[in-house]
Amino acid sequence: MIEQIEPFHRVSESERPPRWAGWTVRAMRAHFAAVGILLLAGALAILAYLFALEFERVTITRGLRIARPGSIYERGIQAQMAGAVLLALASALTLRAAGALGGRRRGAPAAARLAATLLLLSLPAGGAVWWQADRATGSGVIGQLLSNLSLGVRLAAVALIIQGLLAAWYWLATTRPAFRRLFEVYDRGAIVMVRRLGWAMIGLALVAALALGLGLAVVTDWLYELPVPRPAPGELLYATSFDAFNDEWDLYPGRDSVQVESPSGSPAGGEPDNALVIRYGSGVAEQVIWSALDRKFGDLDLRVTARLLDGPVDQNQYCVAFRYRDERNFYLFCVTADGYYSLAKVRGGVQERISDWGMTDAIRLGAAPNELHVIGRGDEFRFFVNGEPVWLCLKGANLNSMWIGPGVCVDGGTLTDVYRDAAFTQGHIALAAGTIDGSAVTVAFDDLIIVGPGAATE
Repeated sequence: MIEQIEPFHRVSESERPPRWAGWTVRAMRAHFAAVGILLLAGALAILAYLFALEFERVTITRGLRIARPGSIYERGIQAQMAGAVLLALASALTLRAAGALGGRRRGAPAAARLAATLLLLSLPAGGAVWWQADRATGSGVIGQLLSNLSLGVRLAAVALIIQGLLAAWYWLATTRPAFRRLFEVYDRGAIVMVRRLGWAMIGLALVAALALGLGLAVVTDWLYELPVPRPAPGELLYATSFDAFNDEWDLYPGRDSVQVESPSGSPAGGEPDNALVIRYGSGVAEQVIWSALDRKFGDLDLRVTARLLDGPVDQNQYCVAFRYRDERNFYLFCVTADGYYSLAKVRGGVQERISDWGMTDAIRLGAAPNELHVIGRGDEFRFFVNGEPVWLCLKGANLNSMWIGPGVCVDGGTLTDVYRDAAFTQGHIALAAGTIDGSAVTVAFDDLIIVGPGAATE
């Protein structure tokens, strides 16, 4: 009879959690759930924007290799990707806190305090939004937008400030013994191992997301760039005649297009002699388009044959881009079919003319093929056309590179056959073609070979 008696404990009035604790739990649960859903929607919206607009030229090949990844290498795009990951992690944290509060789990106060700490960021964010609304003068796109949406912006700022104040109250409430006692009553029958397993899975997911982000940052050179091994002199690094294995090149159709095809068609009874054909047709002056090779090089000795297929002889340019980091950072060596050549550096999207257009008899005119030859060793670069070295007119004390005649550099400039610069230590290579005045241009590139450069010569 005694064994059937169960102990009974009546909770006294002093032990019962106060009413404010129950209302606070309900408010926190609803608030955290709403914020989690909004943050998740924001992360998905950023990813949808990136894949719909920024990655429209990025494709995944059968070998899971990213082809034409130019957009991914831009810091702005990577910052947006990082923002989407952070929003997703914040969403997981707030939704986890809402679930813990709903289940009255013992660890709910700690999870709620962590989520409340995250929401405290709404206070400075709301103040910044309100300050920007006050400073909006209508000038510029952002200013005009803030002026047109002034009321909505101020309401958003007020909502953020209110959310921050609520988060402060949540944080203080989770430190009160009366609040924690509410979860001690309801959590006595919880399965501890299941709860710990859930937290362990969340921890592993966070570690995996961090590792994935760090791996992407290294692969895309955003956080750390893996150095390319220094090749031995004459070591074959890459060679192609574009007759096969062209999936490492950026190929795309359109008015501006890059395709692998035979410039002269298929010969009778034989295989076509393919080349990388670049067609420029946008009509914008002083522009080029390019196809990048999905391989990296540091020191190199590059040779490629190029010839004009279509377009005006005096308004074209075909080039080799080297130490190509992304679409905003690279060196560019160009020649024209009427006997001119130049060297430029693009850094941060801003082009600097290292050596302005100069004339050389080494360039074969018209539709005749020309061999472009670039040697890069460390921070030293030399350039050749059809086996002949070409001289550079560096600006020196002069503000700009300027020729005053064939082989004669303006006073104050530096005439040299070596260009030294350490801005880019390694990168991809790309073949480019474009126009001077906006005319349509078609250029074919063939017989590309890259080897390790030989011993340095002065």
